[in-house]
Amino acid sequence: MKYEPSAGANISEQEKAFRSFISNDPALTFFLETGSMRKNGKFSKEEIYKDPAFLAFISPYFQDVYVKAILRAFDLKDTNLMSDVAANPILLDDAYKKQAFDQILAYLEEQKMKLISLSNKLHLGEAIALLDLSEYAGIMTIANLNYLPAEFQDFRSAYAREILKVIRWQVNRDFQAALNMATDLRQLKCDAQTTYDADALYQQLENASQKASAVEGLSGGGGEMSTGKIVMTIIGIIIFIIKLILIFSN
Repeated sequence: MKYEPSAGANISEQEKAFRSFISNDPALTFFLETGSMRKNGKFSKEEIYKDPAFLAFISPYFQDVYVKAILRAFDLKDTNLMSDVAANPILLDDAYKKQAFDQILAYLEEQKMKLISLSNKLHLGEAIALLDLSEYAGIMTIANLNYLPAEFQDFRSAYAREILKVIRWQVNRDFQAALNMATDLRQLKCDAQTTYDADALYQQLENASQKASAVEGLSGGGGEMSTGKIVMTIIGIIIFIIKLILIFSN
């Protein structure tokens, strides 16, 4: 339902007061009328914004623009819009808030299914463009997920577990891409167990990367280490990576 600043003459004194508060709040008025936010825009800190009667009045208008702004931020990878929306109160009563969150969750579940589809293709050995993976597991998506309210914590954790699967399938295809994804995933706010798993995976990949870099340094270091030691080091890294692949394939 679109909010109209002007209203008919036959409205209650209470509604007139509510509309007066809205019209005197430039950031809120702009959001209701455009569905967007001016940079760093903040709603006025009015006590009436916590009043159940005011929330009942504004909820039908606020819900529509709020949901559309969140979905647009995800579609456009617009972290500025998402952060500005997240920095302001959600002016919805309980019933409308549930409806709004359900709509957002339905959208996010669709995104998760697309991520699962990519994961399955990787598992089957199909080639997947890194750009496609970034669409659903990139740092901008992760940042936007983090801006969502605490009610989405369970979804964030479930989504992170799907990204973990993708990273594991990526290890023996594109190690650096897997490491980059693991690095980004550490930023996602999840439950304790998923956070631990993401950190552990990152550390395993980072250790392998550091060992590989060390070998490159030794092989180009002017012969300070014997050829035999270099070969043994390389063999050790190869065995380490093979173990990672076997672990992730399970």
